[in-house]
Amino acid sequence: MTDIIQMSAIDMAAGLRAGELTAGAVLAAHRAQVELLEPRVNAFVTLDWEAAEARAAELDAMAAKGGFAGPLHGVPVAIKDCFETKDLRTTWGSRSFAEFVPGFDAAHVARLRAAGAVIIGKTNIPEFTFSGQTSNLVSGTTRNPLDRDKTVAGSSGGAAAALAGHMVALADGSDLGGSVRTPAAWCGLVGFRPSSGLIPYAPNPAPFDGLSVPGPMARSVHDLVLMQQVMQGNLTGAPLGFWQEMPALDTLEAPMAPGRVALRMEPFGALVDESIQAALAGLEPVLRAAGWQVEDAEPDLAPLMVHEDIIRGQCALQIRASLAPDMDLAGESFRTACGQAEGKSLADLIAYHTTRAEVLAQVNRFFDRYEFALWPTTTGLPFSADLADDELPEDWRTVTLTPPLELPSITLPCGTSSDGMPVGVHITGPKGADAKLLRFARLLERHLSGD
Repeated sequence: MTDIIQMSAIDMAAGLRAGELTAGAVLAAHRAQVELLEPRVNAFVTLDWEAAEARAAELDAMAAKGGFAGPLHGVPVAIKDCFETKDLRTTWGSRSFAEFVPGFDAAHVARLRAAGAVIIGKTNIPEFTFSGQTSNLVSGTTRNPLDRDKTVAGSSGGAAAALAGHMVALADGSDLGGSVRTPAAWCGLVGFRPSSGLIPYAPNPAPFDGLSVPGPMARSVHDLVLMQQVMQGNLTGAPLGFWQEMPALDTLEAPMAPGRVALRMEPFGALVDESIQAALAGLEPVLRAAGWQVEDAEPDLAPLMVHEDIIRGQCALQIRASLAPDMDLAGESFRTACGQAEGKSLADLIAYHTTRAEVLAQVNRFFDRYEFALWPTTTGLPFSADLADDELPEDWRTVTLTPPLELPSITLPCGTSSDGMPVGVHITGPKGADAKLLRFARLLERHLSGD
């Protein structure tokens, strides 16, 4: 059983297809791990073993007749609790929706099901995803399985805990301002925020805004690409979207012609913990040894910081308008997020979009010179899981400044900090460069891990 939960999603899927594993046995192994770890970690809001076991039995019956549902046939997957799941409770971390059960799946969830994924439950989030701490008034606080005193950050913290604890093989997340990447970094995982529109977000409280996107989370780049290939693709009726071919899994290992990259240890004026910088110190020699030119540079994203309140706050107000929660039941984190944009004027919004356009022009010129930009995913060490929102010490600019430009970004594990916790390296490219970014991420992962 332990051997099964330690398998990569790629190997697990291959074993299921070859008849070396059954979906029932794979699910049982993960259920045992959930029952062992979940009481101490609280990664999940809702678990539905009855439905998962029925789906596993259905998939095994299909396999016995030589059929397979798709590339995720029998692979256990967790869904973030901000995405609708048919007949499975979806709370958004809000007391207004504590017992809400949708009658449909979000678009990418339906694709995961159709590909054969066995959905075991919903992962914990801060209310409506608006906090750097995964805690809410419905389901409590999620703790880091690597050190239960420490945070999993937010907002895809339950997903990161489930993956790091080997309770599932794959998990989805969402990323508005680092919500996939920061939890992945502090749990030693790979987390990918794709270019806006590559994975459909539907239904979307803000369908004309590409700031918040679904994204895959995994324990390796190979596993992440397996999930990305299933989740992505244009959706009829969605105002945002485009298509590009992901690299085939076998081509992730193909040689990549080296170019020029930018590497900045303290981007955008952030103060980065010295032990994080030390963990990333080996990046430059690794890249140079692989033939890449490395320069100390960064895209000029800092002007966006002036508009932080309206960027985050307008998303909160759009969710409030779309879902209409009872604000008397709302927690402090969501009320604060809404308050950031209340009282802002049309002139404030125009000023933000003017800055956004100016920064985009500069960033496009930056990526004419550099193929990718690298920096630390986080500025500090994982803080206590029990801190309130107004006590969080992290400087989030390393992850919040790329979403307004809809840039694809990924975090990879890269050593440990002074407290023995994982450190992530953040890699960003121009919008639409997702496939190339994933190939580069695998190249770097291979050099860093020796795998």
